[in-house]
Formats: sequence, C-alpha cells, structure tokens
Amino acid sequence: MKTSYVVLAAAFGIARLVQSERQNRQRLALHAEEIHQELITEALSNPALRAMWAAPGKLPDEEYTEILHCNRLISFLSAKFRAGLLDTASLRVQARWVMARPVGRTYWAVLGGFREEEAVDRVDRAFNAIMADEHAAMVAVDAVTT
Repeated sequence: MKTSYVVLAAAFGIARLVQSERQNRQRLALHAEEIHQELITEALSNPALRAMWAAPGKLPDEEYTEILHCNRLISFLSAKFRAGLLDTASLRVQARWVMARPVGRTYWAVLGGFREEEAVDRVDRAFNAIMADEHAAMVAVDAVTT
C-alpha cells in the first residue's frame, strides 16, 4: 500500500513540475512579446531606428511604417497562439482578417519568409502555416478579381 502512495505522489509531483514549466514558458513568451512591442513602438516614433531595421531598398519609409504596425498585430497574434489564448480555428479567422488588408499581404510577402526561417518549434511553424495559407488564399482572390 505504501508503494502505491509513493508512486502516486511522485506522479503528482512530476505533473506539477511539467505544468509549472509550461506556465513559466508562457510567461516568458508573453514578456518577450511585451519587449518586442516596446521596440516596435520606439521604431515607429524614431525615424533613425526605423531606418536601421528596414530591409535595404525594399520599401519606402511610409510603407515600412505600415509594415511595422502590421508586425505589431501579427506578433501579438503569435504570442496569443503560443500562450494558448487562440486555438487554430480562431487564429485562422484572425489571419484571414489580417490578410484581407493590403498591408497584411504586403507584410507577409516581404517578411513571411523571414518568420518561417526564424521559427524555432512546431508552434511557430503551425502559426506560420496558417498565416501563409490565408495569405495565399487572399492573393488568389486578388488574382481572380483583377
């Protein structure tokens, strides 16, 4: 009888450690997103900083400013997806909304490949796949309507 209690207590302890680790990773991801949002805000208000981070020769400053605003939204959606605050279906709705706007499609056309390169795990890859799918769907709609 004692052995079963020890095994049960050990299993409970391990489950708590796993849960605690997952919650800690979620907190770290949300904190990193907070820092990222602050950096984008600073770049939006500082032309020199914005120019430093712009892809050379790709977009005029006004268009890059719009891209930064879109980056804020897409990064926020990514953080919410990582933290479990958006499931796949709700992320798809949000991605479709973003890609319905020209700035969303421009953002993904310019920086989607970079997001895919920097993906570190299956959560990032799942997020990017949904965004890419919705981007492709809206580009196809654009092609049909023009």
